[in-house]
Parts: sequence; structure tokens; C-alpha cells
Amino acid sequence: MKLQSKTSKYSSIFIGLTLLFSPLGVIYPNFQNPVLAQNNQINLLSQGKGTFTLGNRKAQNVNSASVTLKGNRANLAIILNNNQTIRFDGTFTRQTSQQVRINLTNSGNADATGDVLLEYRNNNITLLNGKGRLDGQNFNLLFRENNSNSNSGGNNNSLNIQQTGEGLLNIQSRQTQNITFVTITVDNRQKARISLGLKNGNVMNFEGKQTQKDAYSIRIQVNNSGMASATGFFNIELGSRNSINNIIGQGTIDGQTFLANFR
Repeated sequence: MKLQSKTSKYSSIFIGLTLLFSPLGVIYPNFQNPVLAQNNQINLLSQGKGTFTLGNRKAQNVNSASVTLKGNRANLAIILNNNQTIRFDGTFTRQTSQQVRINLTNSGNADATGDVLLEYRNNNITLLNGKGRLDGQNFNLLFRENNSNSNSGGNNNSLNIQQTGEGLLNIQSRQTQNITFVTITVDNRQKARISLGLKNGNVMNFEGKQTQKDAYSIRIQVNNSGMASATGFFNIELGSRNSINNIIGQGTIDGQTFLANFR
């Protein structure tokens, strides 16, 4: 009996020493998971220019915006020129490596629906473009960072213009709408987008490709209008410092003809 007791004692000591000096690699995953989750979070913050329209209220200028993407959740905040902050929450789906679409679920305790197209580069927001309903009222959002308007040096042929003015948009069988502002972007691959801000608060987007450019004008061939099929073109006459002197556009949207002008 004494021999068995001594053997059991030595066995316990051996097992204890084995556990003490055994490699700790088996516990590494418990410490790596929080790091991976943190690395998967994307935080974006930019100052810039934009507009936010809610219901029948006057459009407010947007001075800055921030977006956090983590998992499949998105948090969006915009700061207006009166220092008011408007927040949205939702989920997102990735369309490209630097473009996601945010589907809104709420704005704090208020109801919110709609979607926002987000484009970003590094940690900067290059575009927020969306619409939906906030607490029972329609809203429209358009925002671009300040730096995205740079067009200097190297092979950078991008263009980014946002300008207020007056114009008309006519789509067959619909009432003619007044245009109050226009945004034009062209990236280095000649991919182009024209956004027409309407007086009723809606934004009509056209996407396509820049096919011609000189010192005074560009021509954009239209491929689509959001989820709708579209064809046609926009001729843009440029002024000094990337300003817009005149825009003329025509084509079809879902088989209906459209005409647009702006100055």
C-alpha cells in the first residue's frame, strides 16, 4: 500500500510538471480572435461638401461624415452646417473592394429605411449618395470629401464637380422637374457619374463612361440610371476652375425618352 501511494504521488508530480512546461500554442486562438475582429473594422472620416434634404425642409449643407463598417453592420453619421449630427444604422453589402451599399434599418430610436452608396479610398470617404425615409419623411443625401476635387499632377485625369444652378429634367409621361444642383465625377478609368439634384428633394443618377474630353468640354455616354436601364449622352461645357457653364443630356430611361439641361 505504501508503494502504491508513493507511485501515485510521483505520477501526480510528473503530470503537473508536464502541464507546466508544455507549449502554450493551443491557447493562442483565444487571444487572436479579438485582434482579427479589430482588423476587420473599417473606420472612415472625411471633411467635405454635400447636401441633406428631409421632407419639405430647406436643404442643409453637410460639412463632414463618418462611417464605421464591422462584420455586416454599418454606422453612418453626418454633421450639418448648424452642427446637428444625424446618425443612421444598417447593414451593408460589398460591391467592389472600395464600394459598398448600406441598407438602412434605423436612425437612433427613429425609423429609417433606404440605401446609401459609399465609396472610399484608404480611410477617406469619396462619396455618400443615398435616399430613403427618416421618421416618415423622404430624405436625400449627397456628400463628397474635399480632397476628391483635386485634379493635379501625374496621370490623374479624374474630375469631381458639384455646382448649384438651374435646369430642367423631362422624362416622357412624367411632370417636368426643376434641377437645383449637379454633381459630375469621372475617375482615372473614365468611369463617370452624373447626379441631378431635383427641387423636390430627389436625386436622379446616371452612370456611364467619358468618351470625349478637351479643355472646354466633356462627353459622357450613359449606360444606366441606378437600377434602371438607360442610354444616351451628356455634353458638359466647362468653365474656369472646373465649373459648369452648361449641360445638355438626352436619351432613354427604361424605354422612356429624357431631356435635361442645366446652367
